[in-house]
Amino acid sequence: MFPERLKSVHFIGIGGINMSGVAKLLKRAGVSVTGSDVASSEITDELGKLGVEVFIGQHNKKNVSADVDLVIYSSAVPELNPERAEARKLNIPQLTNFEFLGVWTKGKRVILVTGTHGKSTTTAMLGLMLEAGDRDPTVIVGSKVPSFPDQNVRFGKSDIYVIEGDEYAKHFLAFEPYAIVLNNIELDHVDIFKDLSAIMEAFRELLSKIQPGGILLANADDKNVQTLIGQERAHLEAKRITIKTFGFGSHATQQILDYSVRPGEQTFALKNIHGLATRFHLHVPGKMNVMNVSGALSLAFHAGISSEVLQNAVESFEGIWRRFQKIAEKDGVIVISDYGHHPTAVRETLEATKRFYPGRRIVLCFQPHHRNRTKHLFKQFVTCFDQADVVLLTEIYDVAGRNDKADEGISSRDLQEAVIRHDAERMIHRQVDYADSPASALEILKRWKQDRDIILVMGAGDIYTIADKIL
Repeated sequence: MFPERLKSVHFIGIGGINMSGVAKLLKRAGVSVTGSDVASSEITDELGKLGVEVFIGQHNKKNVSADVDLVIYSSAVPELNPERAEARKLNIPQLTNFEFLGVWTKGKRVILVTGTHGKSTTTAMLGLMLEAGDRDPTVIVGSKVPSFPDQNVRFGKSDIYVIEGDEYAKHFLAFEPYAIVLNNIELDHVDIFKDLSAIMEAFRELLSKIQPGGILLANADDKNVQTLIGQERAHLEAKRITIKTFGFGSHATQQILDYSVRPGEQTFALKNIHGLATRFHLHVPGKMNVMNVSGALSLAFHAGISSEVLQNAVESFEGIWRRFQKIAEKDGVIVISDYGHHPTAVRETLEATKRFYPGRRIVLCFQPHHRNRTKHLFKQFVTCFDQADVVLLTEIYDVAGRNDKADEGISSRDLQEAVIRHDAERMIHRQVDYADSPASALEILKRWKQDRDIILVMGAGDIYTIADKIL
């Protein structure tokens, strides 16, 4: 696959959050790392400070030198990319970042955190719990964790690897995990999965890759997850795989009890497999985050970490980059950045904001991510903004390498018009506007802001770059 002793690795698309994490992993292991990306970012700047040479601009075959042992490329980079073509010419092996991680972690105890929503928060929280419990894991997360020195990576000395498993393009199938945390399953990435059954089939294949004697910790409240486990239970049990569930339902083996919300805090108790309940205080909002943390806790309980250590880990958790991240607060106005880009994530984040900040006006600036997703989930998007008092829709963020001519006709203007019609049907009057770019959105938000507003800047594209400029 690649030389046993890697000396030099080149990354194509190194500015991606997972790509940069893998680059840091290799840099830490003493490998010479170079990379390229079409645009500079805070991630590429950060890599430069670590001594990684990053070529910015159009990809060029000159970026790939003959002494490179391996090329790692983002799945968004096409086969005809000049740097990939040069690697083929030089007979240099090529792998995606997830394929590489699958090989790199062979023989390790891989804990894969999966699901349509909540993967980054659950991965970060689980990593922090295992760290607090002296398990010294290596953690690779699709966000930035404030307490990790390298932010999206934590380097540990044990054989435990906690990895955020991406379902896009079935990346998670690169692993043979010891344990899986399965948060939820919902239709997404409709450019890859034509319908729900297709994405269910990918998760079914993932379950078949759990090592014999491994662990599956799954959301008891998600009907698609439970349908899948019901169908696969006999196969899993034949491999001696332990199946545990977490959730609010009484059928969960680790049940969430006594859930309550007050401004700035959520509290809940989680009953472990022995029937003992432990109370937790969580300072990030949303019922979905109670589920995310409960998934992490379920694995941590299984690992034998004490309740007291876990209580402290949960109470001290202040969130991660672009996951309900408070960016600024001035004159009573709070600006929050969030990565949510699926209708369910948007809806749940707005509901959580309402409960966490009761009585405050919520101003939502949302940038849809990928025209194909916007087109196929259009009806769900129209209703997911209902809890916002004011809505600003920024033009759709185009994802490099995933564009299709058939999707070019869809625009955030279409979404704006549909939301206005939806409001009229439910006899609601509120401002719903359109911005052709993040820069235009910034100027509108500056005009709109009022005392005590909660301004929520949301999306998986580049809309987050304006959040620190609003106030």
